[in-house]
Amino acid sequence: MQRAIEMIGIPTVVVTVEPEETRQARPPRALAPKGFIAGHSMGRPGDVALQKRILQDALALLAGPARPGEVVERDYP
Repeated sequence: MQRAIEMIGIPTVVVTVEPEETRQARPPRALAPKGFIAGHSMGRPGDVALQKRILQDALALLAGPARPGEVVERDYP
């Protein structure tokens, strides 16, 4: 789906908790918060400040070129 959206000129980014599997899919841009679990890829429920930081980091990836297969991994304390 990401590739189809990119093909019409809309940049995309995926936030993933499974960086190895995501690398294999080679999405145009990907962010992996380290240590997060499935269902909580944007952090703990109710932690708006953390979720905002993750979203800002994901959106920042949109400013750069597509890098299929590269997953940016970040620690979020």
